[in-house]
Amino acid sequence: SWMPTEGFFGDFSVPECNLCPAGYYGNRSGRTNSSCDGACKRGHFCPKGTAEPLPCAHGFYMPVIGAASAESCIPCSPGTSQSTAGAVHPCDACPPGTFADQLNATSCTDCPAGRFCPNAGTVQPLDCAAGQYQNLTGQAACMECPAGEFQPERGQTSCDLCAAGGYCDEDTKDCDGGFTPCLAGSYNEKTGSSSPDACQQCPPGTFSPSSGANRSGTCKSCRSGTFAAGSRNAECEPCKAGSYQNATGAAGCIRCGLGSFCPVGASLELPAACEPGTYGNMTD
Repeated sequence: SWMPTEGFFGDFSVPECNLCPAGYYGNRSGRTNSSCDGACKRGHFCPKGTAEPLPCAHGFYMPVIGAASAESCIPCSPGTSQSTAGAVHPCDACPPGTFADQLNATSCTDCPAGRFCPNAGTVQPLDCAAGQYQNLTGQAACMECPAGEFQPERGQTSCDLCAAGGYCDEDTKDCDGGFTPCLAGSYNEKTGSSSPDACQQCPPGTFSPSSGANRSGTCKSCRSGTFAAGSRNAECEPCKAGSYQNATGAAGCIRCGLGSFCPVGASLELPAACEPGTYGNMTD
């Protein structure tokens, strides 16, 4: 408080002290003017009648003198924090791997697993992309799924072992971290494969019409009258006119003999129906 020594303030024979105004403080006796001991210090605030400046709370700061109330203290903005009361400087940016998503944070929070906080001053964590994961908290980046594993979802803490019937290589991150099935005419019985070479081709004489086959039993033998030359066949071809195949699982067809004919897809030689006194010299 303070008390005037002269002027138009009443009867000085009965002294009356006045409260220091808001924004000022007085911690000594004998003050004679309204500025008391001076303007409130930086990092503090001084309501009316303050003897000692009051520090701004954790999560706030005050860079100038003369703050009159707690409402004058400036809150930390999202992405920053202040753990010390009475701060005079702007709040500290959250370091990479942490975030603060609200005003007047007193500390930063570690990024949760499955997410990352890449820069200083992060306000909201970001999800790990498909094809990536993060199993730790407080991280600034995510990790790529290793070869043989995949992750089609965002914000995950682990990758899945690549299933049988396909493979997962480094290029899967370009197709959302997914699984590449073996092509029709091939199969893969193993899990955790990382290369298209893991897909085994169905042998000649067999076929497999569906992609993503996970066992050798999906390679079926061609029926009689058809064939499959080479390997990795999605379907069998019918024997051409003039040829036949009476066995299953054949890689080629047999030329029709003279005196017989063989239509497309023939499974046996048919006798030529020649008129008496004629013969057939064509096979189809």
